Amino acid sequence: MMQPEIGALINAASRPYVAAGYSAYCFVRAKLTFDPVFLALLRSGRLPDRARMLDLGCSHAALASLMLAARAQFESGLWPAAWPAPPSQLQLHGIDAEPRLARRANIALGHRAVIHAADLREAPLPQADVVVLIDVLHYLEEDAQISLLQRIAQSLRGGGLLILRIADSTAGWRFHFGQAADRCGSLLSPRAFARHCYRPLNEWLQLLDTLGFETNVDPPAAGQPFANVLIWAETAPRARA
Repeated sequence: MMQPEIGALINAASRPYVAAGYSAYCFVRAKLTFDPVFLALLRSGRLPDRARMLDLGCSHAALASLMLAARAQFESGLWPAAWPAPPSQLQLHGIDAEPRLARRANIALGHRAVIHAADLREAPLPQADVVVLIDVLHYLEEDAQISLLQRIAQSLRGGGLLILRIADSTAGWRFHFGQAADRCGSLLSPRAFARHCYRPLNEWLQLLDTLGFETNVDPPAAGQPFANVLIWAETAPRARA
C-alpha cells in the first residue's frame, strides 16, 4: 500500500495538468505512479540542493512538476520520514521534440519551468548542473546519440551530473519485453515507425568514459519486467587555465 505522503505528492504533482486536459492529467498521474524512476530520484538524495536541471525528452515535464510539488510538500511537513529533503532551489528547463506535449507542460507549469519544443539532434543546450535523459536515446540514430552526449558534456562543463536511463540490449527477455512495450506505446506518436537504436550497457559506459564521465549503475528496479538501467554519470569541474 502506498504511503499517504507519497500519494499526496503524486496528487500534488499531477493536479496542475487538469488545466492541460484530462489525457495530460491521466498520463502524468500514471507515469508518476507506475514508473519507479521519478520517486527513485527523490529518494536517492543525490540531487544537488540548488541546481539548473535540464530534462531532455521531457514529454509532459512530469519530473519538473514532481520536483516543484516535492518542495512544497516538504515545507508543509507532508513528507516521508525516511526520505532526504528534496532540492530547495531548482531552475527547471525541459526540451521535447513534440510541440503538443511542450504546450501541455507549459499550460500546467506556467512560469515555474521553461519548457520548449525542439529536435534534440540540433537543439542548443543551456548550461546545466543536472541533465536528465530518461528512455530517450534509443529514439535517436547512433551518430546522433553520440553527438547529443558530447553536447551534454559541454553543457555540464562546469561540473555536474547526467542521469541516464537506458535499456540494456544484452538483458535477454527483459530487453525484448521492454522493446515491445515501447513499440506499443509509440504507436500513436510521430515516432511510431522510426528505427530504435539500442546498445549494450557496457557500450554506453565506455562511451560515457570517453567523454570524461565517471559512472555508477543502479540495476533494474525490483518487480519491474524491463531491462531499464539507471546510470549516474558525473563530470568534474574543468580546471581554469
